[in-house]
Amino acid sequence: MVLLGSAHAPDGVAGTILVAPALWGRETMPFYQRWALWLAVNLFPALELTGEGLGIVPSDNVEMLRGLGADPLVLKGNRVDTLNGLVDLMTLGRAAAPHIGGPVLYLYGEKEEVLPLDTVDTLLRELPPDPERTVAFYENGYHMLLRDLQREVVWRDIEAWITDPAAPLPSGADERGRRRIGEMAVAGPSR
Repeated sequence: MVLLGSAHAPDGVAGTILVAPALWGRETMPFYQRWALWLAVNLFPALELTGEGLGIVPSDNVEMLRGLGADPLVLKGNRVDTLNGLVDLMTLGRAAAPHIGGPVLYLYGEKEEVLPLDTVDTLLRELPPDPERTVAFYENGYHMLLRDLQREVVWRDIEAWITDPAAPLPSGADERGRRRIGEMAVAGPSR
């Protein structure tokens, strides 16, 4: 997203598909989270955090999650300084989002727990209107949309969008996206 929204964006990009893009920049984080991250990165940069015990459900595909948990090649935690770099990257990505040209497809699950949906809503509310932008929300979708139990619905939508970015998505998730953005516009910035 940072590259595609910059002056150095490559020519000839036919379209961009963003699956649950993590656009939780510093400006949308509560003060206490920014403060805790700053403190941790300055005092304990090598401390590894796992997220275990937070009760966050990234997918409804329990079998897949167990497989990832048992896979020795899957990272189970991240150092604090790595998380700080991720937040830096999300901040840059969020700033770049309005500048991405061409057709763009944003896909989110309405049961998203990894990203705070209010930060997603804030970004979507701030994006300038663009007829080439499609925002889809999946009623039974989680963060790992491409691996969730309803993944084939998402796959079919992606396939349809690649074929014709201007056509409605077969699942109707783009209609849910339009309704959600419309409700945010009515609710205003305090939502």
